[in-house]
Amino acid sequence: MQFTDILGQEQALHILCQAISHHQVAHAYLFNGPEGVGKKKTALALAQYLNCEQPDEQLNSCGTCPSCLQAASGNYPDLFLVEPDGTTIKIEQIRSLLNKLSLRSYAGGYQVVIIDQAHTMTEQAANCLLKTLEEPPANTVFFLITSQSAMLPITIISRCQQLQFHPLAPEIIRQVLQAKYPEKQSRIGLVTALAKGSLYTAEEILNNEDFTQARTDFYDLLGRLRELSPADILLWCEQWDKNRKMVAVLLELSQLWYHDTLLLATAKKQNLLINQDYLAALQQVKLTPAQALQILEACQTAIRQLESNATPRLTLSVLLLKIQTILKEV
Repeated sequence: MQFTDILGQEQALHILCQAISHHQVAHAYLFNGPEGVGKKKTALALAQYLNCEQPDEQLNSCGTCPSCLQAASGNYPDLFLVEPDGTTIKIEQIRSLLNKLSLRSYAGGYQVVIIDQAHTMTEQAANCLLKTLEEPPANTVFFLITSQSAMLPITIISRCQQLQFHPLAPEIIRQVLQAKYPEKQSRIGLVTALAKGSLYTAEEILNNEDFTQARTDFYDLLGRLRELSPADILLWCEQWDKNRKMVAVLLELSQLWYHDTLLLATAKKQNLLINQDYLAALQQVKLTPAQALQILEACQTAIRQLESNATPRLTLSVLLLKIQTILKEV
């Protein structure tokens, strides 16, 4: 993994490269930002560089020495990855890690620890790690990876240098997907719009075999929303009761659908539509710009509520009932 493999995070990379060039690599970093934007890749790239036997003047690891090859294959003996066991990182995992760190470095270089989804550490696990962050072993670097830094104890955060990672630009996601999935070109524009700056989310949706059918069913529902009874809507929403991820996608789809209707009602530019394959259906949605904006505001409210841990089924059903009320005013 090279720094050149990290896309769209120039600010974070600049700070890290400055630290490397001035021999001021911190003992602990907190990488915070959305999932799937390069946080873990950046930690792996720095881990590989720190133990590279022949790094170049541009701060790239050589990629060919034994330590680089081991790091690339995930077999470097002084690289430790800690991930949630189930839904949390437990104190036993941190104790096991610290026991390994107490031993002499296998290769004689840096020991690198990557704690993925660090916000899932239990209180006991975080307290166990804290003392080591306060008095870190020599030549040891910790990377705490999180999308929810507010869930971490302030004492942990204060022991780390914080770097913020940002959502990727749509152009970057589109280019990566086009190169990696040439056979799925027709869906890449829609998936990019749904990804919200996360390459991980984009690939997850693109490779989800159920997504295409779920989108078809949902858009069919939106097309019939005026005629359905509230009971029909509530019954349809029950199938998503336990599927928070898919409800999040459906809420985004609803926003894209009515954004397209707003475009048709105002700019009349069909080439700007996200849902190009639903042009005929979108042209049948007779809404004024004000009504489309009202629905889009309701979609945004629902998205925020779901992100704040609202019940998926309830969030979706309230939104659809709200949309139905607006549609019946037409």
